[in-house]
Amino acid sequence: MTCKRCKKEIPEGSKFCNFCGRKQEAAKRRTHKRASGQGTVRKDPRYASCWLAYAPAGGSGQGRRYLGAFKTVGEANEAINKYLQQGRPDIYTFTVAQTFEAWSKVHFPTLTKSGVQGYQAAYKSIEKIYGLKMRDIKTAHIQTCIDECSEAGFSRSKCEKIRQLCSQLCKYAMQNDLIDKNYAEFVKMPKSEKKNKAVFTNDDLNVLWSHTDDKRVQVILFMIYTGFRIGEVAAIRVQDVHLDEGYIIGGEKTEAGIDRIVPLPAGVPEIGGFVRDWLAQAESDKLFDFTAEYFRKYEFYPCLAELGLIEPPERSALSGKALYKNPRLTPHCTRHTFATMSAAAGIKPEQLQKIIGHANFETTANIYVHSDIDILKKEMAKITHNFTHNGKEF
Repeated sequence: MTCKRCKKEIPEGSKFCNFCGRKQEAAKRRTHKRASGQGTVRKDPRYASCWLAYAPAGGSGQGRRYLGAFKTVGEANEAINKYLQQGRPDIYTFTVAQTFEAWSKVHFPTLTKSGVQGYQAAYKSIEKIYGLKMRDIKTAHIQTCIDECSEAGFSRSKCEKIRQLCSQLCKYAMQNDLIDKNYAEFVKMPKSEKKNKAVFTNDDLNVLWSHTDDKRVQVILFMIYTGFRIGEVAAIRVQDVHLDEGYIIGGEKTEAGIDRIVPLPAGVPEIGGFVRDWLAQAESDKLFDFTAEYFRKYEFYPCLAELGLIEPPERSALSGKALYKNPRLTPHCTRHTFATMSAAAGIKPEQLQKIIGHANFETTANIYVHSDIDILKKEMAKITHNFTHNGKEF
């Protein structure tokens, strides 16, 4: 055989010329990979000159449609392009907002109400990237949202929820060939700062008990003496209030917390009196007509500010709305107060965990401790108006 460049005779089957070094075999042309979300062209391993064309995955991330086999890669690409031009609902152009909408339709039905609310709250914190094409999302975009959330004073758990949401959106995009990696995995989270949880002191309680003609105060005291979360209070149904038996069925968030039995404290009969009045006033199947968010913003904080238990609010320069920045007491402080008060009163830990709805029981308590309503009521009767802990009065 002769060299393709210098035309000199070289041994038959040579890959390179012995004289000029020219490669004798033509290099195989490399096919270019189609963009994510734009379909796939593959070489048929069974035949030398056959290319297989597949349409992009559907909106659920499943079902690549087979478009046929073609002699050249160009014909296969042309078949996919023609398919895309026929009005396919093109997830390839989805923005972050559209991706969230599509993902939530599939994912939200599998979550609890509080789980959905958590993702919706996190979604509000990534507003600045709503319009960004999901195929263009990068770690830096998610990092910016988390950094701004942290700088605004939000907790690490809020930042974690944002990352979790973005991770879910990235996984959805990966299922649909929009991106090839989960960019939320590379986000750096702010340092976790352990904060001492505040509780309502005896002085705080005395102020509240001196204003029990205010329904807002009654609800706050109810939360303090039962340990219910603010969302759980807003969700209490009339049919779950067993006043004569002295307990309420309620709760949410975790498996251990859902539909748990919470006795009313016999040592604080005023709480039962509040509940009796609310039952008489109830106009629907709910004990209260407010949402958790409404009570937090428009009743809890304003009430405590009026009573002097927290600093008065600042006014937003733009909207004029009241802003309570880093208040000493939050709705969740009622729950911490209940736990501290219960421990100080000598309520057994395994019974307290059942009342408060935590899942982290000790193994022995989980397996061998069996509580019933009478036991829980007996434990709750240990709580009175005031409490001390380690010799310190709260």
